[in-house]
Amino acid sequence: MSFMKFKFNVPNKITIIRVSLIPLFAIILLVDVPYKNLLAAFVFGMLSISDAIDGYFARKKRQVTEFGKLIDPIADKLLISTALIFLVGKGVELWMAAAIIAREFVITALRIYLLPSKIVVPASNFGKAKTVLQSIAIIFVLLNLPFSWYMMLAAVLLTLISGLEYLIRIREMTGNKIINLPNIITLIRFLSIVPFVYYFLNSKIHISLLIFALIALSDKLDGISAKLMNQKTELGSGLDSFTDWTLIIATFMLLVTKNYIDILWVLLLVIPSIISGVIKMAYAKRQKIVPVTFIARLSVGLTYTTIISILINFRYAFYLLVAAVAIVYLAMASYVFKALSMPKKAIKKKVH
Repeated sequence: MSFMKFKFNVPNKITIIRVSLIPLFAIILLVDVPYKNLLAAFVFGMLSISDAIDGYFARKKRQVTEFGKLIDPIADKLLISTALIFLVGKGVELWMAAAIIAREFVITALRIYLLPSKIVVPASNFGKAKTVLQSIAIIFVLLNLPFSWYMMLAAVLLTLISGLEYLIRIREMTGNKIINLPNIITLIRFLSIVPFVYYFLNSKIHISLLIFALIALSDKLDGISAKLMNQKTELGSGLDSFTDWTLIIATFMLLVTKNYIDILWVLLLVIPSIISGVIKMAYAKRQKIVPVTFIARLSVGLTYTTIISILINFRYAFYLLVAAVAIVYLAMASYVFKALSMPKKAIKKKVH
């Protein structure tokens, strides 16, 4: 049997139905109907209970599959994340939702990343307990029950504890190839984007500028630590690049919303970035890694500098923006040249 072969059995059917009904739950929260929160709590409760039902059938009928082990917790995360997003400001604080969703995103991404290596990280007792507590806390919030805030706080704490437990298990299964200091630094940089966006949207520019500067300055820290500790990995390389451009694109979009710049500049930056990313992914599928060029590194640094200059109203910020766009297009050209000049049987080279 091939790895992750799908079996359309009863437990997997229940899980798929649960995922397909999540939009219904979201629609109930969006529309204005009588007893809206009560109806939403009922649907959410039924979907949560179905999680226990598919698990029961899987064990009872011995129909546990690799697909089920992966998709079942993902279905839980989709349901919980949808509820939290719609309940922000309505009983759930933004930082609570951000903490839970960030943890779910990181652990799920790592589990999916490990699939090609045929490593499945099944749900643990900690993970199951935090899912139950999250579900109870959300129902408390939907029904506006007493102590709902404290229930959500407990759910956040258990979520973070279970996340740490998963990271420890993943490290035990993979050594330091996944969970190492350089990747942890990069992950912290990525998660720091959330408070940066939050403070920016709330017009606390000085705090958001400080967070942005720390994320930008720490960009070299993960690379240096990877070299010194000989822990360069493909995951680290991809996550580092993803973090850089997520921060850059998100910041430019925020600058557009606050009328700092025109959206044309965002498009001029995004288009070559997407092309460069497509080139790197296309060659990665052929077991080749296109090395990061000097111009590409320069483009990221100059773009960071440009953003800071815009935020502090630097006199020559516009000229830096023009230069940054030009360098980004040169970086794209350098990737194209590197890719085309690579030998057909290039050896896969790991870079951070």
